[in-house]
Amino acid sequence: MISMPRNARQISKTGIYHIMLRGNERRDIFLEDADKLTFIDFLYAKKSDEGCLLYAYCLMDNHVHLVVKEGCNGIAKLMKRIGTSYVKYFNQKYQRVGHLFQDRYKSETIESDSYFLTVIRYVHQNPEKAGIDRREAYKWSSYQAYLGGPGVTRYLPEMTEVLGMFGQETEAAHNQFRQFHAEYDGEVCLDIRNGSEVDEKIEANVRRLFDDILHSTGLTLKDIAKKKTLIFLRNLYLN
Repeated sequence: MISMPRNARQISKTGIYHIMLRGNERRDIFLEDADKLTFIDFLYAKKSDEGCLLYAYCLMDNHVHLVVKEGCNGIAKLMKRIGTSYVKYFNQKYQRVGHLFQDRYKSETIESDSYFLTVIRYVHQNPEKAGIDRREAYKWSSYQAYLGGPGVTRYLPEMTEVLGMFGQETEAAHNQFRQFHAEYDGEVCLDIRNGSEVDEKIEANVRRLFDDILHSTGLTLKDIAKKKTLIFLRNLYLN
């Protein structure tokens, strides 16, 4: 059987990526809270060692979402170090061998401020969309760290950069951050779903293009549904 070559990863001009790790055959990669705590420890330690910035994350039972800015060694080195350390820990603890994660990690590039914030919100909203818990109560994402909540996460200096996009005063920034996360406009970012990796990349490109159009024109999703708006966009981009 001839093996198909892997598709080359897209390179982010900003160095920022939305990354997803999922369990092999979509099995759970965290069996106890202690496993999630250990993964977070590895995540924080390796990102510091590699000079990367960690803007957001969310640990679900069978997959993980990260929003990361790469360091000088690139994003692949970071993901390899995190994966190797956690798989070794997991296999030793549960006396197992073999792969834990499904294939290589999946990623999409983040090229604009608007999509950057959209992805962070999407990552933090994962527990709610899965019907597990409210984002304010879920302790396995970075959401509580942003707001000084009682979760297990720790505040990172790069979080100040994100909050600064909502306001310069702490209280105002926190309020705007909460309000932004309470919104939902139907965005679909990189996630677990059927389809080939090629299809996912095409969908990701379309989503980024659509997001850029909304940002540059000031339109909303409700505006897009109107016939006059569609005519306006057709004339703007096709003529």
